[in-house]
Amino acid sequence: MLNQFLNFDKLIGTTLIKVMYYIGLVGIALYAIVTFLGGLGMMTQSFLGGLGMVIAALIGAVVGLLFWRFICEIYLLFFRISDDLRDIKNMKSTGTPAS
Repeated sequence: MLNQFLNFDKLIGTTLIKVMYYIGLVGIALYAIVTFLGGLGMMTQSFLGGLGMVIAALIGAVVGLLFWRFICEIYLLFFRISDDLRDIKNMKSTGTPAS
């Protein structure tokens, strides 16, 4: 296992991207909660301003989730392309398809 880690035989990027995805989800959820609660607190001063902040928190959370998922999928796509190219290279050198 240490030999694979030191020789870059197996990429760990896909695992790291999944971890970063979940960390990003937590960050987006915290943003949404804090902004939502701030909007509720702002309603005591200005109802429309607070309502706008609550709506912006919900829209921002949805857009943030979609954007974050898209970015993570692009990174995973890069690693998948790398794996496919490695399989093609191995297939050309050995003459048999990889399983």
